[in-house]
Amino acid sequence: MPSVQRFLSGRHNLARTAALVASSVRASRAIERVHAQRTGGGRVRLAGDYIGHEAADVQVRISATGGVPRASVPQFVGVGNGGLQVLAVDAAAPLQGITLTLADLGVATAHALLDVREVQLRARAPGAVGNSIRVSVEPRLVRTPTAWALLADWPAGTAVQTGPQWDFGGLPLNAQQELDAASPRIQFGSDPQVYRPWRRFKDGAWQFGLSPALERNVPAGTPVLAVTGGYVVTVTDGVASETFGDVDAAQPAIESFHDLLLALADSALVEVAGVVAADRTVGGQAAIDVPLRTQAWLLALGGKVALAGVAVPPGAPTQAVTLRCINDDVVGAERWSVAGDVSGTLPVATTGVPYASAAALFTVPRIDPAAAGSGRWSFKFRPAAREAGEGVPSICLRPFRLGRNAVPRTVTFTYTKRPPADCKCSDMPTPRLSLACLGLTEEAALIDAEYQSRLEALYKWRSDFTEGNSGLPSVDDDIHGVDVTLANRVTAVLAQGLTDLFAAPPAVAAALTEWDAALVALKADLASLETATGVDDDLYEKALVLRENGNLAIRYVDQYAARYEARMDYVRTLAGIVPKSESSSSDAGSCWTDHGGTHWWVDAEGYYLPAFTNQAYVSARRDTDTGRAYSTQEFGFGLVVACPERLREGDEITLRIEAVDGERPYRVGDEAIIQTIGAGPAWLAGGVDGTDVQTWRVLGGASGALPDYVVPTDGAPVPDYAAAGITLRMAPGGIPFSLGDTFTLAVEAGQYQWRQDGGAWSAEADIPADGQALLADGLTVHFDAGAAPSFVPGDDYVFRVHQPWATSHVRDAQASAWGWDGSNATLEIDLGAVQPLGALALARYTLPAGAVLAFELSDDGAGWTAPVALDTSGPACVHLLDAAARHLRLTVAGAEGGHIGWLWVGVPLATDHHASSCQRRRRWAARRGDGPNAASLYSGVGDGWSLAWEPGDAQSSRLLAADVAQLVGLLDWAQAHDEPLLFVPHHQHPQDAALVRFAADALEVTDLHAWQPDSAGDRILSAALELDPVYA
Repeated sequence: MPSVQRFLSGRHNLARTAALVASSVRASRAIERVHAQRTGGGRVRLAGDYIGHEAADVQVRISATGGVPRASVPQFVGVGNGGLQVLAVDAAAPLQGITLTLADLGVATAHALLDVREVQLRARAPGAVGNSIRVSVEPRLVRTPTAWALLADWPAGTAVQTGPQWDFGGLPLNAQQELDAASPRIQFGSDPQVYRPWRRFKDGAWQFGLSPALERNVPAGTPVLAVTGGYVVTVTDGVASETFGDVDAAQPAIESFHDLLLALADSALVEVAGVVAADRTVGGQAAIDVPLRTQAWLLALGGKVALAGVAVPPGAPTQAVTLRCINDDVVGAERWSVAGDVSGTLPVATTGVPYASAAALFTVPRIDPAAAGSGRWSFKFRPAAREAGEGVPSICLRPFRLGRNAVPRTVTFTYTKRPPADCKCSDMPTPRLSLACLGLTEEAALIDAEYQSRLEALYKWRSDFTEGNSGLPSVDDDIHGVDVTLANRVTAVLAQGLTDLFAAPPAVAAALTEWDAALVALKADLASLETATGVDDDLYEKALVLRENGNLAIRYVDQYAARYEARMDYVRTLAGIVPKSESSSSDAGSCWTDHGGTHWWVDAEGYYLPAFTNQAYVSARRDTDTGRAYSTQEFGFGLVVACPERLREGDEITLRIEAVDGERPYRVGDEAIIQTIGAGPAWLAGGVDGTDVQTWRVLGGASGALPDYVVPTDGAPVPDYAAAGITLRMAPGGIPFSLGDTFTLAVEAGQYQWRQDGGAWSAEADIPADGQALLADGLTVHFDAGAAPSFVPGDDYVFRVHQPWATSHVRDAQASAWGWDGSNATLEIDLGAVQPLGALALARYTLPAGAVLAFELSDDGAGWTAPVALDTSGPACVHLLDAAARHLRLTVAGAEGGHIGWLWVGVPLATDHHASSCQRRRRWAARRGDGPNAASLYSGVGDGWSLAWEPGDAQSSRLLAADVAQLVGLLDWAQAHDEPLLFVPHHQHPQDAALVRFAADALEVTDLHAWQPDSAGDRILSAALELDPVYA
């Protein structure tokens, strides 16, 4: 009888060659293109859920042109990265190429902007209207002197300094390198930049720095000023105005740049574009003052002379203002020319007098000379010619002192008879010179506009008054012209006063106001005289009296004119002009006095005022414009004359100052330079009222010029373009289009054929409008358009459609499997003829819990036996039977997602005698690393077996020659096909079946008689088999 072991090998599997019909196969999407030969720019691809039971090769070719119009993929040449989408193609669209070319970029609407450091101020309203917005910053800072000044230069670009001399009160930075919120604010001298000093301890020493970094070089000696206060910022478009930071209006103060950006969040005119953060790091928004300057500011001071109180008016231009000493006669009252590169020649400045102009404000400080009142001098008396024996006086200068303005010079005084007192040039009106003739100004500006307007008003009144009080008399008229005389006299007084005011422009406003009031009063006073024809009544000192008959009598015209002379003297004082009176002409602030007499000592050069015999004399001159006497502070002496009666006209005293001790603080030619930077409101710019559209020219190859495609660029939805049977839509990209950018596409058509596994070709069909066509078994062919032409006859594609769940996979014991669709399936096996069946087996399957499998047998495929359930609880299922059949049907129920790898049907191999030893070995597929307690990589488990037919048990376990032949054939098959087999250790216990492989590539067969018997039947054979598990 045969042994108890059974071997189920692919060599004996009737299912390997049987016809298999499955109810379903799980769909596959594994499609591979294996060949493409094309000329067109498009591509063909297969897609879909393939439900064919076996893998297939599908071939698709383009067979002809014509058919349903479709569009190629638009191609772009240019700069932009936008796209063009084809939305639709009409069935009647002509086949042609279409070109779109950008011909007009249009004008993009833009917001007006103002760059301020890392952010922008942007007009809320788009377009050019934002260009009218301007931002003005008014510093309201209080600068207080500190106890610090720079001991060394601090160059711009030097971020930090080391040493206590650079400690200006800065607080330490915190761990995040941020300034303390209580950090002080400082300025250096006249530099307008406000800094926040800070310190940090690094490398064993304190380092000192500023926020922001130093912008301009600061020289040694520059004082440090503490700064408090803030800024008032005004934003206006010329119609509406917004003010921020005005603490007087209860608005939050603005000190830092961050304060300003926060405040502008409430603006209806502008918005902040950029990140606004309370950044207190060095240079951060919360660590610097407002960086905008909209008022003129001082850039630098230069020259030899150090100025005081320098300030720059808000509207000053960008220029250099140069001061040059032009007269150093009087120490402490030197005169300086002032000229600006833009402002031109400005009024003269005087040392010690605060100077104000539209170009700059400053004071040239008074500096006392190092030494005064000492030097070397001498004098000589040279008497005039006298008769013989006539005596001469004795003259000496005692005492003699040098003044602070003394300079080496020689002065000669001549004893001369003085002119009579009733002949004074001060009583005469001052004529006006033509400045243009002197080359001092342009002719168009000879007369100041305010001066001319007032002078015209005065003489217009005089003309009207004279006309009303004059005419041709009759013979009997008693004519009196006192009223006209009075008008002429007072007109001259006011005209001279006005001339004095504008002698050194600009005139003082208060003085002009008073002069205007005087003219109004004059008109009112003399209004009553304009209709009077005769005068014979008295004019009292301050009143005009009309008689009952209407005639006016005037007396004391001089006294009435004196009223306005006195008023003009008051006007002169308002303008800083000392009136010409007896006191002003006879003394220089009590330094020079006219002592009277018939003779005086006159400077031969006319430079100094006269000296008087036996009187103290201080060098003095008379102002040529005002007539005021003033001391030159050069020298003084007592003119002591013994026997003054011996003096004769022509006697001379020559004073020679040979040397003066000490240096003068200023000399002619000394200069100071003020460099100013002009500024004004910061205007937003760049706002544009645009068209916000692009125009594309469209040209059809057959249709010719088509309507333009107008595309909005302001974010509005892009409209569709429809012409010549095609509908397009432009899609702008991140990189804008440029002029000349071009899209090209074509309206085209084509036909195709297909076949499967080298079979017959299908009939020609049009490539569908949507490019998709259904083939078979769930496959769809896709024609993807490309660059024109997309498809050309002769284009050929071959695809391999894989079926990982094919029915044929159950024919062998490899790892591939049959998978079905859904939870139920059947598989019918036709063996071709009735065959004996000893077993049905399944292996390499994966089934869900609860799955039910059964089989049925049939000789003719019509009548079936009762279903027999299969036990699939183990790794392999073996059902032994003794039957014969042609047809076998396997039924699967409740097994969704499951699969079966191997189906075996046939008669198992069994040796004549069972093995003398049969040993099961449980094995795990694990790879362990080196070293103690190494971890392992687990990949599966299975049962292996060891079989042996020992020679010592010749009767019960021997192998017959036929057994060896079958074993060798089984082994040869397994090795040739690299296929595992099922081993059943005992036919009554099929649940112990295992899927195994031969462990060795050799089989040693031993003959107890060493292969010596003459008859093969006398051989007693033995062998050993090692079977390794197939891990799962």
